[in-house]
Amino acid sequence: MHTIDAPYILNVENLGKQFQLHLVDGRIITPFIDVTFNVRQGSLFMISGKSGAGKTTILKCIYRTYLTNQGHIWYDSEEFGTVDIASADENIISRLREQELGFCSQFLKVLPRVPALDVTAEPLIRRGVPRNEALEEASRWLARLQIEESRWLASPLTFSGGEQQRLNLARAFIAEPRILLLDEPTASLDAVSKSIVLDMIGEATAKGVTILTVSHDIAAIQDLADDTFWLEV
Repeated sequence: MHTIDAPYILNVENLGKQFQLHLVDGRIITPFIDVTFNVRQGSLFMISGKSGAGKTTILKCIYRTYLTNQGHIWYDSEEFGTVDIASADENIISRLREQELGFCSQFLKVLPRVPALDVTAEPLIRRGVPRNEALEEASRWLARLQIEESRWLASPLTFSGGEQQRLNLARAFIAEPRILLLDEPTASLDAVSKSIVLDMIGEATAKGVTILTVSHDIAAIQDLADDTFWLEV
């Protein structure tokens, strides 16, 4: 039985991923192979590397958006003990996403006509937080990220790119997951918003949230990062 040594919360071992391009003669591409790293609980762990190296793909493997072709992703779950995310049952993965794992993409995906306030509150409502409390907490996060109150009842699909990114971040941070995966969290942000998000990251890790991030904005993230993993092409 695999065990994770304290103070680590995540062990990635010999991870590999391939994609088959069915529209291009079925050829196989391999973004990465034999990736191994350990992540300390409550740390900010940055994955760096050239474009196309597979950094975001690693985050998606950890969140289990993608299935891996080889290796293990050992996670020290609060509810289930040591879990191999790479091979765990879908029911366990769904439960982990609901209670312990968070993912913030660069791109907003929401149902049309659902107000921004409800979109932000959704992770808390899924956990059983009363709706009025969840909406109140969502309003605090939207205000902190400087989304005007007049926009809270509008669909996020009407927002600018920067507003959508800030809403995405509010929705990711509101639930305080044990592990939070951030894909380019400062990519579309102005200087003021970037400063706010960096403060949010620092506060979250201080509370014990483990954050893995992919970022080309190395100058902004590196000063906060506890560990950096360079992904070779």
